[in-house]
Formats: sequence, C-alpha cells, structure tokens
Amino acid sequence: MNKLMFFTAEERLSRHNDLASILPLGFRAGSARFEVNNLMHTTTRINHPINIWYQSQVLLRVIDAFVYVRFGKKDSMPQHAGDVNKWRRWANPLAQTVALVEGVDPAPILLSKTDIQVRIKEYGAYIVTSSWMTFTGLTDDQIQMSDILLDNMRLTLDTLTRDVASGTASQTTASNGTPTDTFINKQDLDTIVTNLLIQNTRMIKGQVNAGPNQGTSPIRAAFIGICHVGQRTRLSNVSGFKHVANYAKPGEIMPDEFGTTDDIRWLLTNNATRATATTGYENLIFGEEFYGTVKIKGNSADAPLIFHGKNQVNSPLERFTTLGWLQNFAAEILNDNFGHKLITTI
Repeated sequence: MNKLMFFTAEERLSRHNDLASILPLGFRAGSARFEVNNLMHTTTRINHPINIWYQSQVLLRVIDAFVYVRFGKKDSMPQHAGDVNKWRRWANPLAQTVALVEGVDPAPILLSKTDIQVRIKEYGAYIVTSSWMTFTGLTDDQIQMSDILLDNMRLTLDTLTRDVASGTASQTTASNGTPTDTFINKQDLDTIVTNLLIQNTRMIKGQVNAGPNQGTSPIRAAFIGICHVGQRTRLSNVSGFKHVANYAKPGEIMPDEFGTTDDIRWLLTNNATRATATTGYENLIFGEEFYGTVKIKGNSADAPLIFHGKNQVNSPLERFTTLGWLQNFAAEILNDNFGHKLITTI
C-alpha cells in the first residue's frame, strides 16, 4: 500500500523548480499566463507578402430602370435612305349624314393627313485604357467595363425618349389631392383617363381576368403611367390602388411595375422627370402611339460595342486600347392627344 508522502518546504521548492524545467518555452511555472517570446516569428517581424484578397464577385452596381423606350412605337429605316424619318397619319372624314339627291352625285370630299418628321442622330461614348493596365490587371475588369458601357448606352436611349415624351404640351397640375391639393389623386387621374378616351386613345395593356388565388382581383385594360420612385407612397394611397402582389396572374406583371389605379398601370423609375429638384414630380400617362422611336438598321460602326486593340489605335508604341458604344436614334411625339402629364408634389 502506498504511503502518504509529506514534503518539507525545501522539498516542495525543489520539486517546483524541476517542474519549471520541463514546461514549454514561454510558460511560467505556478501560473497559466503566457508570455510572448522575443524569438517568435510574428507578422510584425515577417509580414505577409500579399495581405489583400480581391473578391472577383463585384459589388452591386445599381442603375435606373429603362422604361420609356419599351412602349413607344418602334420603327427603323434602311441604310442609304438619308437621316430623316417621316410618319404619316390620315384623318378620318366626317360622317356623311346628308341624303343624296336622286340622280345627282355629291361633291367629292377631301382627305387630310399629318406628317411627323424627325432627324436621326448618332450618340456614343468611349473609354481609353492603357496597355500597361491591360497587361498587369485582371481580365475581369475588362468585362465590367463592357457591361458599364452597354448600360450607359441603354440609359442614354431611354433618357432621350423620356425627354421627348415628357415634353408633351398636354399637362395639368393636380388640384384635387388630400390633404394637399397637389398630391396625386383618383379624381385628377380619372379626368386624364376620360380625356384620353375622348380622343379614342388605345390602351396599351389588355385586361387581366380574375384567377383562383385568394385575395387577388382582375385588372382592367389600361394605359401606361410612369412616375418617379419618390411618388411610391402617395401613389399607393390613391383610392382604388392595387399593388402587383394582388394581381390575379403574376405572369402578367411588367418589369418595374408597382401597381394599378383603375385604368392606369404604373411603372416606377428614378429616371422619371421632376418638376422641381426636391418636391415636384411629373407623372406621364399615355396610350398607343403617343410617341415613337426610330433608328437606321445596322450601325455606322460594325457593332454597338466597339473595341480597338492597341495595334489599331494611333499609338506608335501601342500604349492604349479603346472601348465604346455608338448608336443612331431618334424619338418624337406622334400624337400629343394620346398622352398627358400630371404634375404633383409630395
């Protein structure tokens, strides 16, 4: 049987010193505290040769919704036919309500027409990249640059269309809003819809019939309304507003659509025009062939996106490349009676 062992103070000190001799380097006997050893390799002494990791999945790049160019009448013209496009609209003669006299021909009637012309122009932009950047940089950067330029082209064409459509002479300022007269409201919108229908304006979207899902409802045939994202709350407060979540058929929802107010289906974009920089909004409501867009088929360049390598630019030492876009385009109001702009505040 093992006997209990008792040690004198001197013996306990001796055993403590022996323990210290077998502890790992950097620990002090009799405590759990760790001490940094001056002979240790740390990142202060030997720093990492590369201490940055680049995420190739780039951050989200936001851009305005391109909505205006979707709805205009889209036409094109052939190459080598000039740079002016002409549309023609015939007027309807009045009803012939006078009875004919037996054996007598009536006087001939005259038809009338309206011509609308627009001159097509070119638009474009490009960037210059040094050959050294291309030589030393990541190839992913070149892809991002191409995407940015293509979006810039789309934004340019949409903005050109917006400026023409929003320049309509048919406009009013809201006057029946609650609690402020100039808020967007059902009464002013109904008046605009009625005036468009009086002009025989055709609606752009057909009716969406009721579906089986609970809480959904049919959607009327409708004109298109485009307004600024800042109008979102006021628009949802209009009497009778239905959010797209309540549409009977989700497949009928247009990109960037927010909802409907009776005979108008609304799309939101930050690219919508503003009456003032801070409070005023211009809400555009229109039907078919209110405005049109036209371009010449093909392009004066080989493609919309144009790349010139370092051996194609005017650089004796091949010091840079270029990348850009080029498009010919024009937009024009075709019938001012088919659209209206309601000016509101928030």
